[in-house]
Amino acid sequence: MTLRIFDTLTLKKKAFRAEGRVVRIFLCGPTVYDYCHLGHARTFVAFDTIARYLRFRGHRTKVVMNVTDISKEIIENAERNGQDPGKYSTKYFQSMLEDLKALEVNTIDEVVRASHNVPEMIGWIEKLLERGAAYITDEGVFLDTSRVKGYGSLSHQSKRELALRRLDLSPAKKNPEDFLLWTYTRSERSAWDSPWGKGCPGQHIEDAAACTKYFGTSYHINGGGDELVFPHHEATKAQVEAVTGRPVCRYWLHTGLLRVRRRKMSKSLRNFITIREALPRYGVHALRLYFSLTHYRKPLDFRHSDLEKAFRLSRSFHNSVEKMKDIVASFSGKERNINLDRVVTRCESRFIEAMDNDFDTESAVKELMDLACYSARGQRLKRHSPTSLSGALRSLTKLSGILGIL
Repeated sequence: MTLRIFDTLTLKKKAFRAEGRVVRIFLCGPTVYDYCHLGHARTFVAFDTIARYLRFRGHRTKVVMNVTDISKEIIENAERNGQDPGKYSTKYFQSMLEDLKALEVNTIDEVVRASHNVPEMIGWIEKLLERGAAYITDEGVFLDTSRVKGYGSLSHQSKRELALRRLDLSPAKKNPEDFLLWTYTRSERSAWDSPWGKGCPGQHIEDAAACTKYFGTSYHINGGGDELVFPHHEATKAQVEAVTGRPVCRYWLHTGLLRVRRRKMSKSLRNFITIREALPRYGVHALRLYFSLTHYRKPLDFRHSDLEKAFRLSRSFHNSVEKMKDIVASFSGKERNINLDRVVTRCESRFIEAMDNDFDTESAVKELMDLACYSARGQRLKRHSPTSLSGALRSLTKLSGILGIL
């Protein structure tokens, strides 16, 4: 079986290819000006599951997540609370790390703060200027999108459509689609020296600098939430390819939005539930199961009733596994139940088949639940031998570990 991944750029499922055994994944993390919410958790869990499955398939992974701690929202919120922007963002950066640990997201190797990479951002802007892909104005440095081949291809927009979705409104721009790489500021807080004057980086340069710092000019997967396709990932793609002349990555992966009443769960709309509010009530395994019940690319409409159902399903699943453990521990013997052995083999095969189909956790979860249900039913009727039950238990533990639900 071949792993196939849906690529946002081509809108097709592509066979996964990796040179060597290390799969390099760059993940766009949140802007840290408040506690992380369940929308963030969905993306964290989805890419953690993807990395776990790649490891299961024999690859090693290197996952780097960039976190935005330089932004207008951070400065405004910090000043509103009478705090230094750096200390303010550090508080929520640390809380995000705590949330990742609580969610049992253990596949991220590097968590990078944008503020620690400003010299790299300045260096990248200098490269863009050298290649004539950027220009200096009285307001700052802009990317010249007319010098970027294929701008709009990731978000599948024409030049006319892009012109209607203008970024960084300014009369100094050459083209409607151009956006700021560096903006001047008189503020002494959250400002850096640069060859063009004191200021701060634009909101889209940080990923271009970070991904090339850690992975060079090309890597395997760039991922994040669906809302990042435009403008953020379109801008990242443009900046890197304007310098290198080659594709940034092989696959662009995006998670569907977590919505509340058809609107994106977000800090700006104040319609969010934080991770630290949800975990004490439902537990990490129920929360991860809740996300796994919907394919990572599909939008997910949040309802408390659905999370309650996932909680009950998770509890039932755990109970079945614990009963299996008790029986295996209580009896000895080498007799086998051929029927159960076949069910286990079929479950493993279908689980892998589902995950190979663009990480279809919806179908994969069903296979695990069916195996647990079949095993539990057989236990009640005393049909399963301890030896075969032990095999089923090993299989459930191994495959559930990929999803992080056990």
